[in-house]
Amino acid sequence: MAEPSPKEAGKPARKRIKLLAVIAAVICLFSGLLPPIQRGWKQLYALVGLGPSVSQTFSITFLDVGSADAAILYSPECAILVDGGTYDCGPELYRRLLHMGIDHLDLVVNTHPDKDHLGGFSQVLSHLSVEEYWEPELPKELIPETEEYRLVREALKESQTPIQTVSAGDCATFGEVTIQVLSPAVSAADTNNNSLVLKITYDGRSILMMGDAEEKQEETLLSKELACDVLKVGHHGSNTSSGEEFLAQALPEYAVISAGKNRPPDERVLERLEKAGANIFRTDTQGDITLTIENGEILVSSENIK
Repeated sequence: MAEPSPKEAGKPARKRIKLLAVIAAVICLFSGLLPPIQRGWKQLYALVGLGPSVSQTFSITFLDVGSADAAILYSPECAILVDGGTYDCGPELYRRLLHMGIDHLDLVVNTHPDKDHLGGFSQVLSHLSVEEYWEPELPKELIPETEEYRLVREALKESQTPIQTVSAGDCATFGEVTIQVLSPAVSAADTNNNSLVLKITYDGRSILMMGDAEEKQEETLLSKELACDVLKVGHHGSNTSSGEEFLAQALPEYAVISAGKNRPPDERVLERLEKAGANIFRTDTQGDITLTIENGEILVSSENIK
């Protein structure tokens, strides 16, 4: 019988070493020798060489959360969550953040307090440290009385996360990442048209995130610098948003729509986006969509586009 080669003979030993390392790391984690759970998994994975592949450049992933919204922005300088989907999305959202090696969020943004945009925040806030939470300022009559909103307020209070109400003109910088608030400048009569509209720039490229802003709010933006490389389409591709005049100024190269299979984007919106020259990506047909910016170039991938 032939003797195994040194390379083959070393495989079982390496497997045993890795297994013992995993066991040791788990024991350390739960015995308090490693940091608490929100930081421990990342360090546990790194310790045994099983860490997730974390991008060393800018990326934004628009998650497939059905007829809801959630996006994870990551760069070496920051990790940011914009909207949190429904309450049912919470566990998966938390799992995705951990898988990406994110154990701390520099910023959480709630574009507006509809339950399909903030529901999952309560679970994220309960498990991860968050530097700051942004939300629009709303008239008292528009503040929701939903269970989802109540749970988020409780989680914010318990985690002692600083809350900032922001509006047009506010801005934050994280290394090379800049986030500008373009709207709202004044309060509207409904939550959709009080959405925080964000312009995110990195390496000369820009992403315009519309929340659930409808044409009424788009009209207030026409005096702004709307030109963008990527448009996160407003209100899940509903016909109430993405008006022709707005798109003529934005002129995005890429348009991303977060929609559910039971509520696909309106065909009229798709036609307007195509007329504006946008390459359209949809979570209802393509799953999670990730845009990476590297050396000034935008790369797009999804579960159905590699």
